[in-house]
Amino acid sequence: MTHTSVTMPNDILLGEVRNLIREGRSVIIMTKGLSMLPFIVGRKDSVLLEGCDGVKPGDIALAEIGEGKYVLHRVIAADGGTVTLRGDGNLRGVEKCPLSGIVGVVKEIRHADGSSTDPNSASQMRRWRRWKGLPYIVRRYWLAVYRRLKHITI
Repeated sequence: MTHTSVTMPNDILLGEVRNLIREGRSVIIMTKGLSMLPFIVGRKDSVLLEGCDGVKPGDIALAEIGEGKYVLHRVIAADGGTVTLRGDGNLRGVEKCPLSGIVGVVKEIRHADGSSTDPNSASQMRRWRRWKGLPYIVRRYWLAVYRRLKHITI
């Protein structure tokens, strides 16, 4: 089986991903960026997305936060009809969208080495809770060292 790589603007690609998920399909996309470090490495890891009826804190979701503007970030709060998201590697700032802006949730993270991770497994949720509980300064320096050791660039 041969794989073809196509690069296109996020608003077009992720708009099509949204349409496929609404049709009930699962979609695998390559990630980019550093906002989900240390759990997802951009341009190395891909994610399997599926539709959902709702989200809860801890879920990793693809969300449309503005017209044609998408993020793949972790849900940190879901209050009524509003969802608040933040990238695991983002130390400040959040995004908000209506629940209807959630395109899908990550069911599997596929790593460059061929392994995969269930982001909702008990062990992964424990890792995430420990990570988010670290003081800001510790996370900041840990991310800087991690990027240098792994040679991760944007």
